[in-house]
Amino acid sequence: MAESTLFDPSYESRKHLLLNQLLEQIRPIYSVDELRVLRVDSISRDILSLRSGRGFVNRDILETVLGNLLECVAPGSHNAPHPQHQKRILAEAIEEIADQLFAMISQSFLAASNEPLHEDCALETTFALLWELPRLKQRALWNRFASLRDPAVWDAYLLYNGQSHEKLAELDIGTQIDNAIAQRSFELYQGFLRELGLVSVFDYQMQLVMSTYPGWRILFYHDVANTLARLEPTESNLDLCRVPVPLLPRAIAELCGRYYQADLHPETQIGDANFLEHPHRGITTGQTGVIGSGCVIYPCTLGGLSTKVRLRHPIIGDFVRIGTDAGLFGPVKIGDYSTVGTNTEIYGFVEIGQGCRIGSSVVIGTVRSSTIQPGEIHLGENVRVGDGTIIENISAIDLTIPDKAEIPARTHVVNDGFGHPRVL
Repeated sequence: MAESTLFDPSYESRKHLLLNQLLEQIRPIYSVDELRVLRVDSISRDILSLRSGRGFVNRDILETVLGNLLECVAPGSHNAPHPQHQKRILAEAIEEIADQLFAMISQSFLAASNEPLHEDCALETTFALLWELPRLKQRALWNRFASLRDPAVWDAYLLYNGQSHEKLAELDIGTQIDNAIAQRSFELYQGFLRELGLVSVFDYQMQLVMSTYPGWRILFYHDVANTLARLEPTESNLDLCRVPVPLLPRAIAELCGRYYQADLHPETQIGDANFLEHPHRGITTGQTGVIGSGCVIYPCTLGGLSTKVRLRHPIIGDFVRIGTDAGLFGPVKIGDYSTVGTNTEIYGFVEIGQGCRIGSSVVIGTVRSSTIQPGEIHLGENVRVGDGTIIENISAIDLTIPDKAEIPARTHVVNDGFGHPRVL
């Protein structure tokens, strides 16, 4: 395809047909105030049509497009720097982003293959992503709300304006936020604040998160990359053909890693209402990993052990907390409402039940020998594991820790040969 035909009359005709349908879909998701502050940076079509290297989009353009998409899910958050080059009317803004996405996706296909049908795939995949804006906007909102778990959102400004440390220390704010997430109702938290006479706090805290917290942005970039990597059709428009885009999802993940030190593989399945705390220290997820909703994740590694193309990364349930420098490796499963402490390492075929509390500097793993394939380790529900404990299985038989078991700190637990725990 010649560079000059990237935005040819055929493209314009098909684009406007889809654009009109899209605008009907997304207009209701924006308030008057959001439309007032919406700003999308435009890029010259001549620049968009330029091929970089073997045809792949250059990183400067990618940064601009990701910022524009971020502006679509959180208007006013991106603060585009060139007012004379901005699109502020919704129809113009979405059309601008459609052109930018089409150029990136089209050139990604060009770089990977010379298939003649890549233009049709690129156009429909572009609008399949834009059709997801209501979902992406809602996810971004809940990820911002989840960040309110951080006690630091009660900052010096709020304290200066009449809030006291003593009063706040008595409140179980985290539980209120978790309940709001579980029931998908901001009103629960707002009502809690209203009873305390703190009505204005919610808007300020959400603004604080949007303006300064990186975690929700990281998760949004991942959502974009994950959407581009998916195969299934768009739920709200089954007529749009979606195909996995080559190269581009990985480029988005790499860009996010460069700026935020959060290396989230684009194919990791991640729920919403998650809080990434201090992600600049490094968070890593793998291709086959799964993270639920309502989690709090500190800098950690959710990595793989196997080099085979199979499930090889951890599966994390809902409302799980993972502490700083924890390492989970292989097909580890962590049940809902469980906690994994700081510096803990869990590896191999390990399944942690719901409501478990794993202390700090704990090691839990299956140990392979030259002759024995170890069995799995199963922790029942509501198990408590003290700091510095080691639980290992070198037996071919599964090791099971019963429900509500309490393992003291610095204990060494092994398989007794019959699947029961034995303390050394």
